[in-house]
Amino acid sequence: MIKFKIREVKPHIFVAVVPDAYERGMLFWRAQEFYESPSRKFRGSSFSVWDYARWYSKRYEGSFSYPADFVGYNVPLEKAFSCYEVNSPETPYDEEMVGILDSLSAERSEGYLIGTESLDGSIFEHEMAHALYYTDEEYRNEMDSITRSLSDHARRSLSENLIRLWYWRGVVRDEIQAYMSTEINEEVCKGLRNRRDLHRRYRRVFRRFR
Repeated sequence: MIKFKIREVKPHIFVAVVPDAYERGMLFWRAQEFYESPSRKFRGSSFSVWDYARWYSKRYEGSFSYPADFVGYNVPLEKAFSCYEVNSPETPYDEEMVGILDSLSAERSEGYLIGTESLDGSIFEHEMAHALYYTDEEYRNEMDSITRSLSDHARRSLSENLIRLWYWRGVVRDEIQAYMSTEINEEVCKGLRNRRDLHRRYRRVFRRFR
């Protein structure tokens, strides 16, 4: 049995606190990849966990290291529900996620689910930034306004770095605000001038809504 707790930390934002990194990754990865996989083979599609594990292993140095490669997770409830409408549960972790979704069914259209090890720290903040971007229009508009105001060089650097890290183009704006408001990640910020000043601009908005 997976040890976890579900907490509503803001209206429509729910956190699955799963202390164990392996169990957290295994609980979330299918819905997460259905939502934003860089591969069209899996994003928004019906797929077996075993086919995905094989694909991931071939792409990432020969092993299915997903739970070690990622530490936090975020998915709109609508996407998570859709995942399991077209994909039958194949593992105990799928069954557990379906149970979580059943308990949150009243929030399906507006809710957001994140997975972290605790309710504080940089991982939690990063995933909260994603949740706010999805659930709060005012927050999203303010963050997008900052991103639009960046120089062409800055936007291009951030976007290219994220795509190089295998993020899907469809979530690049969301990832820009989540990274820039909560941390200065060297890989994401590579080639970016004035990164600390930009971080402060995004951070001010995040703190106001957080």
